[in-house]
Amino acid sequence: MSAAGRELSPTRVGEFGQLLRLTERLKGHLERGEWGAAAELELERRGLVERVFERPPAAAELPVLTATLREVVRLNDELIGLAEHRRRAIARELDLLSVGREASRAYGDVGRSAAGPRP
Repeated sequence: MSAAGRELSPTRVGEFGQLLRLTERLKGHLERGEWGAAAELELERRGLVERVFERPPAAAELPVLTATLREVVRLNDELIGLAEHRRRAIARELDLLSVGREASRAYGDVGRSAAGPRP
C-alpha cells in the first residue's frame, strides 16, 4: 500500500467537515421554512457527496468519515421529520381551504334559492 493510501488527506477531511456543515445549514433552512434555499443547498450537498465518494476512502480516513456519516444520517432523520411535519401542515391547510370553498359555495346556493326565481 502506498503512503498516500495510509495518510489522511486534508482535502478529503475538509470535505467531510463541509458535508456536515452543509447538512446543519440545510436543517436550519428547513426549520425556518426556507424551502427554496434548502433545495439549493441540497443540490450543493449532493454534489459534495458525489465528490467524497468518487474514490474509496483511505484506511486512515475511515474513522473521520464514519463519524461524519453517522452525524449526517442522524441529521437526515431530523430533516425527514421536518419535511413530514411540513407536508402534514400543508395537507391540513388544503383541507381547510377545501372546507371553506364548499361552505362558500353552499352559502351562495342558499342565497340564490332564498331570493327565489329571477324574472
